Amino acid sequence: MNITEVLIQPQATAWLPWAVQYFLYIGSSYAAAILFLLSLIFQQHTSHKMRSALVLTVAIGAIVGPLALTGDLHQPGRAWHFFFHLTPWSWMSLGSLFLPLFSALAVVTAWLYLRDDIAELKNSTNPIAKLVGLLTLGDWKITHTQMIIVAAITTLSGLSIALYTGAEIAIIESRPLWNQAASPILWFVTAFLGAIGFSSLLLFLFPSSDTDKTSMSEGDASLIKRTLVLSSVLSLILVPLWASNNPTFSLYENQAWITRLGLLSLGFIACFVVAQTLKNLNRASFIIITATTLFTSFYLRWVTMMDVQTIPKFDVGAYPYELPMGGAGLLGILGMFGLWMALALAASEIVNTKKTSLSTTTHTTK
Repeated sequence: MNITEVLIQPQATAWLPWAVQYFLYIGSSYAAAILFLLSLIFQQHTSHKMRSALVLTVAIGAIVGPLALTGDLHQPGRAWHFFFHLTPWSWMSLGSLFLPLFSALAVVTAWLYLRDDIAELKNSTNPIAKLVGLLTLGDWKITHTQMIIVAAITTLSGLSIALYTGAEIAIIESRPLWNQAASPILWFVTAFLGAIGFSSLLLFLFPSSDTDKTSMSEGDASLIKRTLVLSSVLSLILVPLWASNNPTFSLYENQAWITRLGLLSLGFIACFVVAQTLKNLNRASFIIITATTLFTSFYLRWVTMMDVQTIPKFDVGAYPYELPMGGAGLLGILGMFGLWMALALAASEIVNTKKTSLSTTTHTTK
């Protein structure tokens, strides 16, 4: 009998924390695009404040997400290779075409919807606000039907992002936990948790000169509640299916993985409980929703992308991952979130939170 030992040289992780951030921000963006389209179609049940938060989540995520992706590519200059050396059989190469289109559509959609809010800045005494007011590029109007069409095109573009981001992971046959149908579906479903989390954070940042009860509608609470319930329940179903689909290594026989899966399940249960106990929308509830949803959505992507890479492919050695403190780790995570917050704080000053659903209907159908 011959015994052959396989020794594997230490290798750097294929996906860095930058990729986790990219999947979080771009996922929240395309999920918010879907919710924004629904809120436009049923605008009599949603407030202008809620729709503004959703459309800004679409736009800001579509800006910050690609920047995090360039970090994962190790250098921004690598991005141009995707365009000058197009390989149509590669999902990543196709993504280089889908992503800029979606980012542009996301920004245009937010600009079109908030044009009337931007126009009101022309009457401001602040000279900088007056300059921002010029971004309306004229006094022309867009109808409600035209706005729905634009939002629908952006949503279709967002679905192409969901398709390519899920496919570029699911095609990796060397990782059974990636190479399965449950993984891209799980990322898609939990993207809505991120969308609600970032939208709730924007709702918290919006000026609150009027009372929260008059500025928000029952339809807003219903939209948030139903999204949280549906996403958390589906995630609780999908996580065990995803974890069981690994023929070479049982996650349920490893204490570290039991802890990770348990923490994930607690996160989804927390989102479900928050949705069930949500009675009205106020600034305190926005913080609770933001904390539970963003943690759960981020941790799901961390476990399924970073922690999966610590599972050995050939031998039984331990391959722990330690988050670095520099730009490739914690500092990069804080920096990207800081950029998101900076854009959110600037954009939140544009939104006129005093508009009611009825006034919004008239201003979009002129």
